[in-house]
Amino acid sequence: MAAIPPPRPAILLVDDDTEICQFLATLLDLEGFEPRIATNAEQALGSLSGADAILIDLAMPEVDGFEPCRRIRGAGFSRPIVIVSARPGADLPAKAAAAGADEFVRKPFDNADLVARVRRHVQGHGAGK
Repeated sequence: MAAIPPPRPAILLVDDDTEICQFLATLLDLEGFEPRIATNAEQALGSLSGADAILIDLAMPEVDGFEPCRRIRGAGFSRPIVIVSARPGADLPAKAAAAGADEFVRKPFDNADLVARVRRHVQGHGAGK
């Protein structure tokens, strides 16, 4: 009998830029994750079920990534949230933490480093087991 592979941790990608979502989805898929895409805050809130972690961009058209992060936490989501942004500002990591994010990553990021950070958070929460 063939062994059943372990489930792939589901990562919800929240970004209005479809090219970036596709890039991140491909990267995460190749690294053993199951990427899911939401292009705005409302889609993200409707896609929380089964997500092992969320990777959310700070710059979105309706609201910044802090507001969806607060709403996601308010909805009871306790899994890791990582906010990424190219926006300058030394205070952004503290604002991300105050909004409920587990980590803030600046763009441009090193692909391997981003994957390692996501993996560390997901494994720390026991996802994908």
